[in-house]
Amino acid sequence: MIAGLLAGQIGARLWPELAALNGLAAAAAVALALLRLGAVNKIARVFAIGALVVAATVALTAPEALPAMERALMQGTAFSAFLTTLGLIRAPVRASKVIGAAAAQLFAFPARMRAAAMTFGAQFLSVLFNIGTIGMMSDIAADHAARARAEGKPGLDPGPVTLAALRGTLLMTVWNPIGVGFAIVTSAIPALDPVVFLGVSFGAAMLVSLGALAFDRGATAPDPESTAPAGGARALGAILAGVAGLIAVTLALHRALDVSFLVAACLVLPLLALLWPILEPAARPARRQNPLDTLAEASSTMANEATIFLAAAVIGAGVSLALNALGIGALIESGALPALAIILGCLVLIPLAGAALIPHSIVMVMAAQLFGAGPVGAAHPLSLALALCFAWALAISASPISAMSIITGRALGLSPARVTFTINRGFTLYGLALAAALVTLIHFVE
Repeated sequence: MIAGLLAGQIGARLWPELAALNGLAAAAAVALALLRLGAVNKIARVFAIGALVVAATVALTAPEALPAMERALMQGTAFSAFLTTLGLIRAPVRASKVIGAAAAQLFAFPARMRAAAMTFGAQFLSVLFNIGTIGMMSDIAADHAARARAEGKPGLDPGPVTLAALRGTLLMTVWNPIGVGFAIVTSAIPALDPVVFLGVSFGAAMLVSLGALAFDRGATAPDPESTAPAGGARALGAILAGVAGLIAVTLALHRALDVSFLVAACLVLPLLALLWPILEPAARPARRQNPLDTLAEASSTMANEATIFLAAAVIGAGVSLALNALGIGALIESGALPALAIILGCLVLIPLAGAALIPHSIVMVMAAQLFGAGPVGAAHPLSLALALCFAWALAISASPISAMSIITGRALGLSPARVTFTINRGFTLYGLALAAALVTLIHFVE
């Protein structure tokens, strides 16, 4: 799947005949999803069966729409390959002592700066460590608190630190160029310049992060155990430089090879997985592993996500075709449905779907498929993409079944529903309000 995608997308620039390998990659992605259907979770199985039903329905009732379904399948194949390569870096990142030292360094900031350090630091750490950042920072805070109590001192409350890590990780999903949300919008909106969008989304996320500090006041409490770990500053600098380098290389490949961010990431992530243990020997596995076994392990750890996004792309295309057949596209083109109303509707409805326990990924992909290649995406690519990425982040924040809510609830000893609907509710509403203002501003500027 990965080899076919890379050869088809990159090699076809030199030898057009290699474009046929894209079909091989799509066939491999479907075969892979079917082979592990019994091993993935229930939601992934429902998505996969739904995609088969949608594809068969379109083939039987509207065969003229099959090219659109084929494009959706290729988009899903790119998602599946990207998520598999993303799984490759999980093992070295989890074993990394450098990331642990960088996270511990955040606790050494003065109390008045700690909330900012946690929120912004978590964003950059989670580019590599993803949702693991929440548990890692919560564990460090709990360890500090335990040592302080043992010495009869007032310890740092792990709760606000955990929530600061959660909010930083959430906001990272708005701009992370090797994240799923970014991948969805850049592949579904042809008029979107990914490089420009990276700058806009990063600036917007940083602005929202500044306001989010108002929700993290507990993280500023004095911490008697907040001594800087040995080499912590160097580790933090190395991680920040590594994230910047990762983004720069992905951008360079995207421009130089004229391929999507997804395809560029499928080149960069395996390279990072190969280099990390060389640069940090402590991250090497205890026993040497066959490269194919490593790839198989990465594939299995991301099986649920890869299956869901492969299927969601196909389902989204089918739903988009059905809605256009009902006249939604004509209403948009006629101006009866204003573009800004549609864009803000996406921003609000996707988090509402998450709060209603509907998997927000399918709603996100459907919205991107429906509006990305149409008049709205053509006229307002930046505002639509920003709305979708903020909607993705805030849907995770509002959903009790999201992995981030479950991990945070476990760390705080609370139910995920209490985390989303009570503790994090103010942040989610604030994020929606500010995101709506930023999206509206960009809509009128672009």
